[in-house]
Amino acid sequence: VAYMAIPATIFLLPIAYFYQKQVPGHWAELFGQETMSDWQILNHVWELNKKTMAWLFLSGVFSFIYNIIQFSIVHTLSPSATAFGGNFNKAALIFLTLLLPFLRVHELPGSPYIQVIWGAVIVNIAAFSYYSYL
Repeated sequence: VAYMAIPATIFLLPIAYFYQKQVPGHWAELFGQETMSDWQILNHVWELNKKTMAWLFLSGVFSFIYNIIQFSIVHTLSPSATAFGGNFNKAALIFLTLLLPFLRVHELPGSPYIQVIWGAVIVNIAAFSYYSYL
């Protein structure tokens, strides 16, 4: 995972520095330009709010750590356990969305569909738990 960071950075740097694209929405008015490169946008954001750039850097660190952990899990566990683990994250997120109304983007469907969704989520979580137990 880490060995690809430097080649990927070298490959993407020219695109980030030189590729101009349209700036969306009101950002064009704020920056005073209709088209900008990613590097120019990062520089303007740095001037406007350094705390935002700190969060951006921190998210990159967390992403790197997550990728290292995921890479080690894939090489430690069997492929089926890794696949179940990826699906468990999705099932847990759906479960939380069903439980916590403030996470919902859309209204939940009516009966009988909501019962089918609840059943599928519970069976998915139970199946993963039972498989992990084995």
